[in-house]
Amino acid sequence: MAGEKTSVKYVVDGIDFADAVITKFEDIATATWTPQPLTLRDDTVEIVEGDPEEDEIYSHENDAPEDYEITGMGITASGSFIKATVEQLIALLGGTNTSTAFQKSAKKIMVEKSIRFRFKNGGYAVIPKARGYVLLNLNVGRGGRAKCPFVCRALAPDGWDCDIVLDLGT
Repeated sequence: MAGEKTSVKYVVDGIDFADAVITKFEDIATATWTPQPLTLRDDTVEIVEGDPEEDEIYSHENDAPEDYEITGMGITASGSFIKATVEQLIALLGGTNTSTAFQKSAKKIMVEKSIRFRFKNGGYAVIPKARGYVLLNLNVGRGGRAKCPFVCRALAPDGWDCDIVLDLGT
């Protein structure tokens, strides 16, 4: 219906990773999705498109621009994981499990996966090819918690010009 506006509030029900990069829409339904740690309620999970770069082209002869170009900046997803198991920490951050302690170096690992953000309304957002990192953030003290903030960038998979797929649910 033309002119109809839809207002929807999305609430995360879970985040899943697929090891294989999704290269076509049909692969979303058949991908093997692995649930990730819970997300931190105090933080929002943001999936945002960056403001495009704008470039006005001028000539010496005219004060007004001769032309105007814009370049898209892509989509970034960010949030925080909490209550990760040691195995999940190793997969997200690197490191080793000595059976008595988790050991991690300062070396960062690049996470490259397909990511699905499931919504409580039944919909989802899928980034078919995401590349990014996860940090360890220990809040030691009264009421402290360990969280793992993540940031990833949507990239177009080979053969499919798609940064994100949205299923708005019901």
